[in-house]
Amino acid sequence: MIVSAKSGGDSEERKSFLDKPNSSKTANSAVSGATEKSTKTEKSAKRSEQKTDRSAKSGKSATTTKTENANQSMVSQKSTASTQSVGRQGPKMSDGTEFDSGPYGYIFSFIYLGVLWGLAIILAIVLVYFNYSRLDPQFPTYFGDGSFLGGVPKATFDPNPRRFLEDGNLNVMEWNIYNFDSYVNYLIRYKQLLKNYSGGDSIKKRVAGKDLCSNQTLTGAEACQFDRFTGFGECVLSHENLEHGFGFSKGQPCIMLKLNKIVGWAPSFEVNETETCTPGNLCCGEGIQFECKSDDDVQFEFYPETGIPSCYFPYMNQNGYEQPYQMVKLANITFNRDTTIECYPKDDSLRTLASGKVNEARFHIKVSDVSVDEAKHS
Repeated sequence: MIVSAKSGGDSEERKSFLDKPNSSKTANSAVSGATEKSTKTEKSAKRSEQKTDRSAKSGKSATTTKTENANQSMVSQKSTASTQSVGRQGPKMSDGTEFDSGPYGYIFSFIYLGVLWGLAIILAIVLVYFNYSRLDPQFPTYFGDGSFLGGVPKATFDPNPRRFLEDGNLNVMEWNIYNFDSYVNYLIRYKQLLKNYSGGDSIKKRVAGKDLCSNQTLTGAEACQFDRFTGFGECVLSHENLEHGFGFSKGQPCIMLKLNKIVGWAPSFEVNETETCTPGNLCCGEGIQFECKSDDDVQFEFYPETGIPSCYFPYMNQNGYEQPYQMVKLANITFNRDTTIECYPKDDSLRTLASGKVNEARFHIKVSDVSVDEAKHS
């Protein structure tokens, strides 16, 4: 009886327990807990599979990305090389992309370039106008003492071989008195110089009177004529004398000595009138005289003896200005021998240039007297 009572009690407890409202939930929670655990396990397995798949995909994508990057770098290198090659061929043509795309880009590009070119042209015009406004149409800005030209005109001579010979590196005059072709270039040079002087070809035909500098004062606007006949003896520069060889055919050439033209320069020494001077003659008296020496027994005869008169100075870039000169005749030249000639102004104020060098005209001559037959035979 007691056992049955206990068993009955147990059954009632069980029933009471089962009859409780939360009993089913507890049982269900136990079952659901097991189910959830299994579900979580499956989900974790699926997630691990997904991660594996993702890692594999990421590996493939990384490989693909690397390949694409390598291809892009190759393409960029090719494009850079092509751009450099285009740059070597010429400037890159503007397509308007630096401003905008479409037709407006071209418009802005041309406007921009037009503004730049316009500013450059305006600046160039301003600079040219500024420099041109500082120039004098008649006189140079820088001359005289301390300038590039210096304050002392340089002594020169003609016919200078450097002016007409291709191989005239040295001032060497070489000719044969029996060969006209050997000295014809010197005569041609004199004919070219003769074009710068007026007065006809001889004393009888020369223009005398008021046009000569001896009869009028040289001004800054008007030039007067240089008297190339009076006092020049055998060395009168004329077509007539040039046709007869001007001394080259005799081995006694006439050499022209002169000073370079410097604007505004005039000799500083006083003119000493001689006894032969006539009243009113502005060019009479001693002027700029030259003296010459050689390494041989060459004799020098100067025409005119009084030198270059001061009435032909200053040079002011006058129209028709005729440069004055003094002629020297070379005599007693030793044939078939190199001879050095040095000529310089006698006045001390003209003996030294601004550079400190001696103001001299230096040249070499070699005169041959070998006949044509003897030359052919030799």
